[in-house]
Amino acid sequence: MTRRALIIITLILFGVTAMPSFSQVTDGADALTRLFEEGPGALSYTSQFEAAVAQAQLEQILGQITGQLGAFTTVEGTRSPYTVVFEEGTATTHISLDGEGRVAGLQFTELIPTAGTLEQAIERVEQLQGERSLLIRRDGEVIQARRENEPMAVGSSFKLAVLAAVDHSVDGGSLSWGRAVELEESWKSLPSGILQDWPEGTSITIETLATLMISISDNTATDALISIVGREAVERHAPDSVPFLTTAEAFRLKNPANDHLLSEYRAGSTDERRAVLERLSGRPLPDASLFAGGPVAPDVEWFMSTTEVADLIERLEYLDLLTVNPGLARRSAWDRVAYKGGSEPGIMNLTTALTAADGTRYTVSLTVNREDAALDEPAIFAAYQAILQALRNDE
Repeated sequence: MTRRALIIITLILFGVTAMPSFSQVTDGADALTRLFEEGPGALSYTSQFEAAVAQAQLEQILGQITGQLGAFTTVEGTRSPYTVVFEEGTATTHISLDGEGRVAGLQFTELIPTAGTLEQAIERVEQLQGERSLLIRRDGEVIQARRENEPMAVGSSFKLAVLAAVDHSVDGGSLSWGRAVELEESWKSLPSGILQDWPEGTSITIETLATLMISISDNTATDALISIVGREAVERHAPDSVPFLTTAEAFRLKNPANDHLLSEYRAGSTDERRAVLERLSGRPLPDASLFAGGPVAPDVEWFMSTTEVADLIERLEYLDLLTVNPGLARRSAWDRVAYKGGSEPGIMNLTTALTAADGTRYTVSLTVNREDAALDEPAIFAAYQAILQALRNDE
């Protein structure tokens, strides 16, 4: 439901206001070397950069990068973008300096683990904290699997089931991608997404709703599509998530103000749970800050196995809207990339369908759950990227 940035760490800001004097950097490579060897305090920044990006935030980002890729070793290149080299990988890095050597823009992209074998990448997965499920296929054949048939909480990857229901309705002729609908207030949910802030009555097509649901995990677009195709139509693609929740229903069930309804929901039969959802309708959504810490009611979720998620993305990857957001894969390394991921506190799924230049097709789906604490997201990203890199190296 809520979605953290999984792909690119970006800090791009520009300004020219004077800052306290620091030792002058000679170029971007020198600045990046000092940044990683001495820390953010070794550089000066334009006022706009400093106002928008606290030093503690920058230190946290650097820590996430080194957590994924190991200790800093050197910077390669003579101009931006540079390749920052670490013990266990590289990061393509764009940096801009003003005329006095102050950092005006900074962007880390394509965090790539050092080439290794698929077995070494799988070992990274085995070391992750929490319950794990993994499935890797090559041209439809399983080449690696761990608990691949066990339903686990998948966060926003459940939206593939919604997309499958929409696609089925389009195939059957009861819906068309170009059909326009008016945004309804009852569809509005919490972020991630943008549609919750759009005016009621805004005209929007089914294809745009689906694209927003997949590419930026828009929760309001998701609830709109569930309403349009019907809950039961989605449930056919997610048999372990019945009744199938809208995102707003899940948020309301997790709201401490509705603890009595949550207790009834947990104890109820399927029909009784549907009745609870009817009673939830129209109740206020909780503040989004509720979901900023550890897991909240992790049993109120969408449950799918990595086999089910992989089946869905393989069936749907022909849709271009699944290629808008490539996830953790490098577009330049593959002929086609289709992706959907999901994360909440204690929950993460990453699922990618990849086509190599020679036509070989891979599917990688990884789910990690932990009910007692937040996940080590950098470690999960590093393990997943190591798998993608190993598959790429296999070509």
